[in-house]
Amino acid sequence: MSSEAQKSDEPAPEQGETRAKWSSQSYLLEEVAQQFTFPQVVKCNAMTILTRRDSPLPINMAQPLLLFDQRSIRKLLARNVLVDQKNGRFSETDETVVIPADYEGNFLRLRSRTVKDNTVHRSIGSLAVHKAPAFVNLTSINAFKVMSTNSNHYPPLEFAPGNVFLVDKPIRGSTRVKSASSSSSLIRKAGGSATSRQELQYLKCRDERDVQILIPMVHPGEFVEVLRNPYGNGKLSMRTEDIISTQKFPLLARYVYGGGRPRLTSFSGLLTLLDSFEESSVVGCVLDGTAFTLLEIPISSPLLFQIALNSQDLFSLPLLRHALRVCEANGSNFAHDMKFKFKFAQKILHTGGQDRSGDDPPSATNSARMGVTQTYIYL
Repeated sequence: MSSEAQKSDEPAPEQGETRAKWSSQSYLLEEVAQQFTFPQVVKCNAMTILTRRDSPLPINMAQPLLLFDQRSIRKLLARNVLVDQKNGRFSETDETVVIPADYEGNFLRLRSRTVKDNTVHRSIGSLAVHKAPAFVNLTSINAFKVMSTNSNHYPPLEFAPGNVFLVDKPIRGSTRVKSASSSSSLIRKAGGSATSRQELQYLKCRDERDVQILIPMVHPGEFVEVLRNPYGNGKLSMRTEDIISTQKFPLLARYVYGGGRPRLTSFSGLLTLLDSFEESSVVGCVLDGTAFTLLEIPISSPLLFQIALNSQDLFSLPLLRHALRVCEANGSNFAHDMKFKFKFAQKILHTGGQDRSGDDPPSATNSARMGVTQTYIYL
């Protein structure tokens, strides 16, 4: 376990510039919200933050922060789903995101509750039989592109796992086999009973680029059916607020469009929606003099902050004026967007006057015994 112990590299004020006068008392964020008004300049006690050595805090919490605004809203808690490079199958990761009810993005609800659910279809034909309106492929698909209604040329296409397909209708077609080692060309059934032709059935679909494709009904794999929109507005996708009001969790969902994407190393669009909850939080930015990184901190956070007693005087500084412009221009969109939930440990007291050293924060079992609590911020 290693303390973050970040050093502040806040630019030193020039001669005559106003310096922050920090309170001798430290406050919980809930106390800051109750006793002071926003915007407010604060400083976190970053020496109590404990992070994994392989997962450092993405921002410098030793820098002063501008707390800009407070809000309360219902949110979805979700886990990122990616292809496991070891076995090539989708699985949940340790990364979690939060999705506010007013997020402007749209999601498809899938019939499976998790990626390990047994409700997947094992063939394209099964999707057709069950009249699925759309589906997501969990395994690769080999299909044929429809060029035009008068063309007998159907170039092959391959789709990686995780794509969305809208179902059009089943059609009949045939393949002409030139030889055992040659490739087949797909053509429409044109009559005749030549022995070189084999009749096949296909499912006509559209991919996410609105390209028409044909997939053989016998194509094996794992495919998850998309649920219909219960509001019957002609769309399959749903907004977060509608999912929260109608859905039981957990649920596998696929992001399709709108809103900002979360700050994740990899994002397939697949998420396991775990639950919904009401939360109050404060949106602000880091006063680092360059990026002014936006962040959101839950009101219930155990982090402690010192208050700049002369915040109003500090707002005349170029650094603070710039930070205020950033928050005014981007704060609202950031608050509405899907965000990465960065989890870390906070040291709340010393046990026996000694710090425990090691690579990682303690387990939940030992946290209370060691005077450590788990907390998080949204980025």
